[in-house]
Amino acid sequence: MNAATVVAPVSAEIIDGFKSLKTADSDQRQKFYDLIAQKGDARLIPAISAYRNGTLLLHDDKLAIYGERVDLAGQGSMLPLLDAITGDPIKGADGKPILYSKIDLTDAIKSPPYREKRILANMLSALSLNDPDPQKHKQAIRDAGDRTDDSLLPALKTQLAADPNGKFSSDIQEAISRLELLSGTRDEKLAAATTLGTYKTDRSLTSLERARDRAKDDPQLLAAINSSIAACNRYQSRISFIQDTFAGLSLGSILVLLALGLSIIFGLMGVINMAHGEFMMIGAFTTYVVSEFFRAHFPGIYDWYPIVAIPMAFLIAGVAGFICESLVIRHLYGRPLETLLATWGIGMILIQAAREKFGDNLSVRPPSWIEGGIEVAPDLFFPLNRLYIIAFCAMCIAMVYFIVNRTKLGLLLRATTQNREMAAALGVATRRVDALTFAFGTGLAGLAGVAVPMYNKINPSIGQEYIVDSFMVVVVGGVGKLAGAIIAGLGLGFLNKYIEPLLQSVPSLASGATVLGKVIVLALIVLFLQFRPAGLFPPKGRMADN
Repeated sequence: MNAATVVAPVSAEIIDGFKSLKTADSDQRQKFYDLIAQKGDARLIPAISAYRNGTLLLHDDKLAIYGERVDLAGQGSMLPLLDAITGDPIKGADGKPILYSKIDLTDAIKSPPYREKRILANMLSALSLNDPDPQKHKQAIRDAGDRTDDSLLPALKTQLAADPNGKFSSDIQEAISRLELLSGTRDEKLAAATTLGTYKTDRSLTSLERARDRAKDDPQLLAAINSSIAACNRYQSRISFIQDTFAGLSLGSILVLLALGLSIIFGLMGVINMAHGEFMMIGAFTTYVVSEFFRAHFPGIYDWYPIVAIPMAFLIAGVAGFICESLVIRHLYGRPLETLLATWGIGMILIQAAREKFGDNLSVRPPSWIEGGIEVAPDLFFPLNRLYIIAFCAMCIAMVYFIVNRTKLGLLLRATTQNREMAAALGVATRRVDALTFAFGTGLAGLAGVAVPMYNKINPSIGQEYIVDSFMVVVVGGVGKLAGAIIAGLGLGFLNKYIEPLLQSVPSLASGATVLGKVIVLALIVLFLQFRPAGLFPPKGRMADN
């Protein structure tokens, strides 16, 4: 290790001070707080937080805290005991890490009185400003601006002076302006009001609105605040539109992936598959099983479980669809009402089977590489899990296009769709094509099930949350038309995410905005079908006659 990167250990004086808290009186505790203020750094944050919450332990004369729960084979969920300063596991006499099944506070140092907890909260905020983790550092700066206490101003100004053009300089200046707007001199308030109008963030807007109520007796300051508020509101309106567009793209991607399989099945076979959402549920639970298998047996490579989950979800959902087609649906071709009822019954069976096996409301921990997000502009944050879903669905759409238009299976599928009798006369095994097509369609639903657990909890009924929208996509796009399913799916996703915020902006409608939004979308689709009953891409030629 380079000598320049060596960090000095926490001083023995501070460690002894923590230990003395076991029996210290108020004066001794205050002296220790003063010591931390002078010599402390961000490494003390876990120990101070634990002391403030009453969970700092003095275990065999070592300062200790509990780590996050870990699942261990044969032991279940356990709490590791960690060194409160270094974060390293504490080992017992046998050399193995010490683990607890539940929290034991027998050796805990008693938490301080409420007044001192406020002192410690300020101390944690000040120490966080020096956190070596960039994300925690940035969040600490922003949290400092949320406080009405200006005690953090010196620390913020010191950091800004040390690196006026650094990557955190903008956040620091904003935090300083927010604090000065509420507690500075009149000149500082006037300058801060103007400065915050250039940042335009929601944080700045909150501080400006809070300060406006206090500036009624100062026309000049009030005018500056109102001007900045107007600038913030204009910027936030643009940001909201972009975020709604991104959310609509994410939702539309899921709907497209579901609707592709649904459109292929209905376009080729004339089967209204009411169990399509349940095949998505199979894909979701397959993802859960694979993730749990990796967690238990390959924890070191857990982040890469989607590489296995994606083909497994497609395969298992596809096999389940192949079995359903062979046992039930094959005997009901040409009887749409019977196939509708049969697939509805299959869906109910699949839901109950999943509930008996897995229960309700499970969650899948996503890989670490899709946690968090990218802030591309102030207040414009794109979650990585949503970006992953959009990219994943785009790849699946490309795969479907390739299979349908560039493979022998796709050729047989298109031939059977356009003229089943002619395809059969030319030697195409149309029944086998039907079975493979149904399996392919349900496999696509399984792939949609891989995406859903990345942002939502899963339960046996999760498919029913998407199936109605998926059918609307197929109807609007045109039955059997892949391009129509893509355009209609994305359009429906955008429409949902544009209408819902508009309804939420009306106080009397905000509580039921989601349901009312779906009703409005459905009404718009019904109106659209009055003019285009065959959808965006109606069938032509012989297919139209059929």
